[in-house]
Amino acid sequence: MKTFYSSPHKVILLTFIFLFSLYLISEDSHPFLSCQKEKPVVAKDSIVPWRVPELSAIPDNEEGKQIRLGMDIFNNTYKYIGPEVNDVSKRFAGNDMVCQNCHFKGGTLKNVLGLVGVYSDYPELDPRSGKDISLSERINNCLKRSMNGNAMPDTCGEMNALITYLKWLSTYAPKGTKVEGQGLAKIELLNRAADTAAGRIVFLNNCTTCHAENGGGVLRYPGNVDVAADSMRGYKYPPVMGMNSYNDGAGMYRLLASASFIFAKMPYNDAILTVDESYDVAAFINSAPRPKFPGVEKDYPDLKYKPVDFPFPPFDDNFSASQHKYGPYQQMIKEGETSKYVKPM
Repeated sequence: MKTFYSSPHKVILLTFIFLFSLYLISEDSHPFLSCQKEKPVVAKDSIVPWRVPELSAIPDNEEGKQIRLGMDIFNNTYKYIGPEVNDVSKRFAGNDMVCQNCHFKGGTLKNVLGLVGVYSDYPELDPRSGKDISLSERINNCLKRSMNGNAMPDTCGEMNALITYLKWLSTYAPKGTKVEGQGLAKIELLNRAADTAAGRIVFLNNCTTCHAENGGGVLRYPGNVDVAADSMRGYKYPPVMGMNSYNDGAGMYRLLASASFIFAKMPYNDAILTVDESYDVAAFINSAPRPKFPGVEKDYPDLKYKPVDFPFPPFDDNFSASQHKYGPYQQMIKEGETSKYVKPM
């Protein structure tokens, strides 16, 4: 009988089979193992439920220390990078607001700018700049706009801690998926412009208990703060108007964004305002004086990405800056503009 494989050939063949099997095992692809071990498969762009990891799951190691530090920076921003900290080189925030003034309970609440899954979204296209940006660049946008401050270097310890915390928040949100409850719930469009005079009445009746009559917020005092820190001037209730609030380059300066936020959650934990009241009070708040963001007119270099409620020219339509700021928006939407904050008509 003719021999097809000599002994040396058999050794080479067996060696190849062995090495290839090791490779398959390392990739969880071996035919004899694949039926024994389930490997979760997540389809791209699939919707995953809103799930916040348990605090008890934070590891007791260096990464866990960074997660806890990032959480504390997020909840008590003024203590670490506020405008009054002793280390002048750390004064990145331009006001004493904290990250969770907009992203409630450490970014863990859905439908009110929660941050579960955000880590997995970056890098992504930023329509405001017209380029792909990293998560650290997105954080710096908040610092420069909502906190009216300056950018932190990527190598800064506080930046690394914040990113580690956001990564932990996204534990159950694999890259390529979308998380149910991200962003803000959509609201109805009004068929009129927002009314700042009516909004002032809404503000006086519903908002002054927390934000004060002038919208300047209520500061914490040293006797009410549990943890000693360089700066004790964090806000118990944040300013929504005036020079200590967000500047006119912040997302909250846009009417549809702020109205959606107010309708979803304000007054805090007792969201009783109607859609009309939410529009009007948002318009009143954003008609008040506040810091100016330098170069805001350069935002959205590609005009097709410019939001309908962004009130600074140039525009790619014939509507006035006033109408972009206060509405009505229905005709704009019909002419092709869109907003992620409003329900389809």
